[in-house]
Amino acid sequence: MSLEKKEFLIADLIRKELSEGGLSTAENAVLQQWLSVPENQQYYQKLIRFETLKSKEAFYNCIDTDAAFARVREKIRQDHAPVISFFNYRQFLQYAAVFVVLLGLAAVFIFRNSEINPKNEVVVRSIAPVYHNPTLVLADGTVVSLEPKKEKIVSKNGVISNVNSVLVYDAKDLNGTTSTGDNTLIVPVGGIYAVNLSDGTKVWLNSKSSLKYPVEFSSDKRIVTLEGEAYFEVAKNPHSPFTVKTKSGNVTVLGTHFNVSSYTEDQLFAATLAEGKVKVSGISTESEKTSVVLTPGQQARIYHKNEEIKITEVDPAAYTAWKDGRFYFENESLKSILTKMSRWYNFNVKFENKSLEQIKFTGVVLKQEPIDRLLDIISKTSNVNYKITKINQNYEVTVTK
Repeated sequence: MSLEKKEFLIADLIRKELSEGGLSTAENAVLQQWLSVPENQQYYQKLIRFETLKSKEAFYNCIDTDAAFARVREKIRQDHAPVISFFNYRQFLQYAAVFVVLLGLAAVFIFRNSEINPKNEVVVRSIAPVYHNPTLVLADGTVVSLEPKKEKIVSKNGVISNVNSVLVYDAKDLNGTTSTGDNTLIVPVGGIYAVNLSDGTKVWLNSKSSLKYPVEFSSDKRIVTLEGEAYFEVAKNPHSPFTVKTKSGNVTVLGTHFNVSSYTEDQLFAATLAEGKVKVSGISTESEKTSVVLTPGQQARIYHKNEEIKITEVDPAAYTAWKDGRFYFENESLKSILTKMSRWYNFNVKFENKSLEQIKFTGVVLKQEPIDRLLDIISKTSNVNYKITKINQNYEVTVTK
């Protein structure tokens, strides 16, 4: 699919989600794949923010969007038009497609509907986890929604089992040929999914995360790419090191159990070792020279603004409980706790003042419980108050003294 068609498809899906209140399974899978990119997620949140739409209403109402975009396309086709780099061209198409078409249509729909309150803010008691099916993007670009009833996924590289929220790649089912293609597992907000890779490695992928991996590994190296958080139980192979790559740091092992968290919004890469031994390094050449080796119970941290690797002693259970369906916090700041919870319950967080962000809390609660269960515990033990509001389709948790 061309870049232009892709951007307009995404624009139309968001328009449909806003105006019609829902998408089909296949449509939701495509949108979730696009939202798995942090930059797209941030863009999407700005796009659907009601006040942003409101401020643009007068402007978009006076635009003839069809004529405007026809002129844009004609401008691009002209031989003497200024040369646009590939990067700027992508950015240009994003604004042309999404802002002009989506806001020109969706905003008009919203604001001309007189029954909608300009600021429909309601105080609610709680937020229940909302589960959306994860998405599997095959090497050929095919998008598959991982519905529970879809127990077998047939691809040109063989059959993939999908049972009890676990994908299983069996080397015996790969048709006898080595595949050079990569699959990508995308887990949206409010979900956890696991995948058994073709070498026997087991990976648990946390909410709002994605993992790109080969259908079949080569004989001398095993490399996967992570965005978000995952727990790995790597199958031992002394002749083929296993490497997890992220935008902020890399982890290399032969066989061990460890957790990697690398969410863009955290501005932090953290590798926590539960069993075995791993090497952690940054992504630059200089960082490779200062790589560190962890032993069980240690955590390596790399802050995005400073590639220095810091090692601290931790309880690995606190950083791996999520894969077993639990929130487990040990002397953790309220800001960090609510950031992690927001990836599960899908809300924005606001603190009355900065000092409240650093309040420490220790506790455990099941992730399937409504959010007020944990917030009540935090409120009673940390002497803070909270309020949950629903503003149009978005939830917000406000913390006060």
